[in-house]
Amino acid sequence: MSTENNQTNFEVPFDVIELPSKGLLYPGKNNTVKVQYLTAADENVLTSPNLIKNGKVIDVLLERKIKEFPIPIKDMLIGDRNAIMVWLRATGYGEIYPVKLTDPNTYDEFSYDVDLNNLKSKPLGADPDENGFFDFELPRSKKKIKFKLLTVSDENYIVKQNEARNKAIKSQVSNTLTYRLETQIQSIEGNIDKNYIAQFIQVMPAYDSLKFREYTDKIEPGIDMTVEVEGPSGETFPVAIPIGLDFFWPNSGV
Repeated sequence: MSTENNQTNFEVPFDVIELPSKGLLYPGKNNTVKVQYLTAADENVLTSPNLIKNGKVIDVLLERKIKEFPIPIKDMLIGDRNAIMVWLRATGYGEIYPVKLTDPNTYDEFSYDVDLNNLKSKPLGADPDENGFFDFELPRSKKKIKFKLLTVSDENYIVKQNEARNKAIKSQVSNTLTYRLETQIQSIEGNIDKNYIAQFIQVMPAYDSLKFREYTDKIEPGIDMTVEVEGPSGETFPVAIPIGLDFFWPNSGV
């Protein structure tokens, strides 16, 4: 028999995942996405030193796994991205995610197993306008603003901006919070000038910043990554489970 006749075409199985946002902020309003299961070949991506070093490993993984989605992965909402990541982790390596935590009452470190199946999906909590923006009134300054929810590319931009700034001026202070506000807020009392918005953010009352972050967290669709944990002290406390490379390799040290 010829080599050609012996070749076998294997297809990676997939599932259709419902997006927490229901696709309401995407062109076409696609509320589901086709995602392939993790394979041994994907582990090459997850352990690639160059991809890990330049911070692109998660983006490359998603490009491999998400199929037939009508918009670029970079334009996906962070909450939708996180929902896909949780599905990939649970189906690829099991729903139990072991983490190391510190009891805030005793400062003792302890191990805890997060059951990813118990994480709840959060729907979009407010109605956007025709441009996909949301309204909020800052409680202290009484300014009415319009803002957007962050996408994967927005998140990457914020990280790179902060890293470039700290490298240029040798600063130990992170500007991540103000960069995030500048990226989210699209207008203040109808003023869309980016310089004006950036200058206002520098003097925005801390109370306004806090309440705005609380509101965006409340309405942003995605997976609620906060779990209630009982520590060695016997007291319970909330923990926000991060999604990074160690989400897939919690004991690898990469």
